[in-house]
Amino acid sequence: MLSSRLPRHALVWALILSIGFGSTSMSNTVLAAETAQHRLRVGLVLGGGGARGMAHVGVLKTLEEMHIPVDCIAGTSMGSIIGGLYASGMTPKDMEQTLERITWPEVFKDGPPRADLPFRTKQEERILLNAEVGLGADGAQLPKGLLEGQNLLLLLEELSLPAASIHDFDQLHIPYRAVATDLATGEPVVLGSGELAKAMRASMSIPSALAPVELDGKLLVDGGVSNNLPINVTRTLCRPDVIIAVDVGAPLAPASELNSVLSVTNQLTTILTVRNVIEQLKTLERKDILITPNLHDVSSINFERSTDAVHFGYIAAQGKRSDLSRLSVSPTVYQDYLASLPPIPGSEQPVIDFIRIHNGSQLSDQVLKQQLKIKPGDRLDPQQLNRNLNEIYGMGNFQQVNYTLVKENDQTGLVIEATPKYIGTDTLRLGLFLGANLKGDSAFDISAAYTMSELNALGGQWRNFLQLGSNIALLSDFYQPLDADQEYFVDPYLNYEQYNLELFDNSYGQGASFRVYQNEIGMNIGRNLEHWGRLSLGLYYAHGRNDLRFGQPFSYEGRFDEVGYTLRWEADTLDNINFPNSGYVSHLTFRDSLTALGADQNLQTLSLDYAQAYTWGKYSIIPHIRLDGKLSGKMGIQDLFLLGGLLNLSGYQRNQLSGQYAALGELIYMYRLDSASSAFTIPIYAGGSLEIGGVWNEYRDIDFDSLIPAGSLFLGVDSPLGPFYVGSGYAEGGNASLYMLLGKLF
Repeated sequence: MLSSRLPRHALVWALILSIGFGSTSMSNTVLAAETAQHRLRVGLVLGGGGARGMAHVGVLKTLEEMHIPVDCIAGTSMGSIIGGLYASGMTPKDMEQTLERITWPEVFKDGPPRADLPFRTKQEERILLNAEVGLGADGAQLPKGLLEGQNLLLLLEELSLPAASIHDFDQLHIPYRAVATDLATGEPVVLGSGELAKAMRASMSIPSALAPVELDGKLLVDGGVSNNLPINVTRTLCRPDVIIAVDVGAPLAPASELNSVLSVTNQLTTILTVRNVIEQLKTLERKDILITPNLHDVSSINFERSTDAVHFGYIAAQGKRSDLSRLSVSPTVYQDYLASLPPIPGSEQPVIDFIRIHNGSQLSDQVLKQQLKIKPGDRLDPQQLNRNLNEIYGMGNFQQVNYTLVKENDQTGLVIEATPKYIGTDTLRLGLFLGANLKGDSAFDISAAYTMSELNALGGQWRNFLQLGSNIALLSDFYQPLDADQEYFVDPYLNYEQYNLELFDNSYGQGASFRVYQNEIGMNIGRNLEHWGRLSLGLYYAHGRNDLRFGQPFSYEGRFDEVGYTLRWEADTLDNINFPNSGYVSHLTFRDSLTALGADQNLQTLSLDYAQAYTWGKYSIIPHIRLDGKLSGKMGIQDLFLLGGLLNLSGYQRNQLSGQYAALGELIYMYRLDSASSAFTIPIYAGGSLEIGGVWNEYRDIDFDSLIPAGSLFLGVDSPLGPFYVGSGYAEGGNASLYMLLGKLF
């Protein structure tokens, strides 16, 4: 080799010159690196920037292509995630493929898909908002973030699973540090041990958006607040000869774009980040390398544009090849470097020898074990485990449910961490319905549910519900699971309600209006069919009266008593109760009121309701059918079946049509106007419906000629307060209306 002929002092000077002046010749730099007594140590710094941080993958691709060894890594926020995965042994190619398959809207939601929620929770969703407030001895407790980050943490645990049993980050494939911020002091916190996934999650706890992570007695938020480009951390970690720093932070917005509360708030956060980055950049030396990708219009929340971000990162690193080339080594030396690193744990999933549950709630450990589909001796299935843990989270008792692997006496253990809710077991949730049309009709209902949970080891709940407005309702029920797997239950209840009932059918008095008052006591006994359905038997006694508000009096005015039972089959697998794209919802109810038990009249009724959603890209269709009818006996007006309102024979007013028999068939069409792959968007839909149906008081009157065709057009927004619709409807006979609604229709 040529290098063997050079005097020793010449080699030293060649190395000094290559470091000081950044030689552009690949052959010269490789020569210098290989002939030096030690190659240059490289420290990698990956900054935070949300979705912009996925550009780090493109930088890593270039480093590997150029055979540049990395001796240590420090990262913040998204930089901590990319850096942590690389330090645990994941290749840039694997990262790129992983980013492409991730469904980002699901990652930035909490809990399981709606189809996997407990059936009782699905029922509550039809009335109440998702947001809840804790009520306890210390007063009201608000959540610490809009999201707990449950799904994000489970994703990180799955991706870092090969290194799950390594709790000293110096023992990873490459020594690594994550940077977070102590919420109490504002000081940076350098994480070098513990659970890798939880450290990455803590570093990316975006203030207000993602709840802080508690580690070692500290409440940690996003590291970008205090140190978004941790150059100093990398210098301390491995004392590198050269720093490669990658800054992907968002630039400050110009004054012309600061035109809303959201933009101003984002600007204030960016100012903090930019300032601490500037301080870190001042510490870079001439020999260090700064890479600042031009990410164009990729913002910090454009996670669906991972491919673009990786590409821009790759271009930026390629633009620094002349500077990076002096750090390259030959393939032989690079292989020696790789061989010197701690081995990457095997990709084969381990066999679980024992399971341990750390349960901070009042629920029995057996309740949690019944939700797990894994037992000692099984090989770990990360996707199935994540689904099971999310189902436990979906029970509503926990702040966070995650796992880690431990090694004890040559055995692999699965440790489940179920952290109880920060806001406590007693919670308050609100509900809201607003409706108005251009004909002067309006409706307003606001509701609240106070729920006391974990009243016993099986998860008994006492819920008290109040609704005020056009309709008044008071409901108290005690829901008690009867076994650890939450399959069987009893649910005794008390109910009081009063509401207006407008009758426009000649058989009951044209234009008559009643106020219905009803008290009911009963008990439901049933079986949950996993998460998709329920079978139940209900026993009830109802007493009330119908007061005429205006119109012609007739025999149905006065008091009534109903005593009997109901048989009900229910199913609900909709992915979204507001604007469903997949799944179905259905119920079949048989109701029997018996004079033998004290009812005024014998009455048997049967109701069927079924809807299913289908989606192709941005297009969705929802076929819906509803059939209600009297089987025998005599109906009071409080028992009539009602139609009318948007998507319910549109064109008629809400509940304008009533009868002892009702039928509705419709096809609802929706088109999503915004991106369905974006993580932080409020979905907007344009849609319409074709409908046909009617109501009848006599079975012999039912025929095709009496069916009423109708249709609608609407614009819908899946807002944080619930689905908001602006629409118009038309029904045969000149019945037309414009609607504005805030409330659930499905």
